Amino acid sequence: MDMQFDSLSPEEAAASDAKVIITTKDEAKILQQKNVMLDTEFDKYPAITKAKILKGIAGTYADDMLTVGIDPGKRIGISIIYLQNEIESVVESSPEDAIEQISAVLAGISAGKKLVRIGDGDMTMARLMGNMIKSRFKDTVKVEIVDERGTSQPQNTEINRRGARDRSSARVIAFRTGRAFSNRLS
Repeated sequence: MDMQFDSLSPEEAAASDAKVIITTKDEAKILQQKNVMLDTEFDKYPAITKAKILKGIAGTYADDMLTVGIDPGKRIGISIIYLQNEIESVVESSPEDAIEQISAVLAGISAGKKLVRIGDGDMTMARLMGNMIKSRFKDTVKVEIVDERGTSQPQNTEINRRGARDRSSARVIAFRTGRAFSNRLS
């Protein structure tokens, strides 16, 4: 998950000032602390696990916000931002696969505010994805359509390898303010 960690014995972990301890169920009994996360809690989607770890580190945080940026198109770039950290950046090839992953993240991460921002480069796909998210999450997730002009890197640069360009665009979209999604948008 691209996170730094220390590997400690249960006794060392119990004596440490670690903000989050990941261990087995048996070893958790030795620790008897609130900041313990079981290795069985790891989710199919690493972003959910990473969010749980970040929440454990941050504790109560004023900006408890989950933002998902989507760059729709042939390759769908997705950037997931939680507690001001990009916790996942992927490219999917179908709207259904993208929505499945986004839905799992939206349902699996406990955040005070959830926001999905979709680029307007492919409005047909943007509407489809917006409708799918709104039908599943109603008013618990805010959806915005974002002007994605200027979000892409030039096509002839090295950044286009393995969908990096789509992930980069999704990241920029995640940080841009958009207009509230309505299935009446044209």
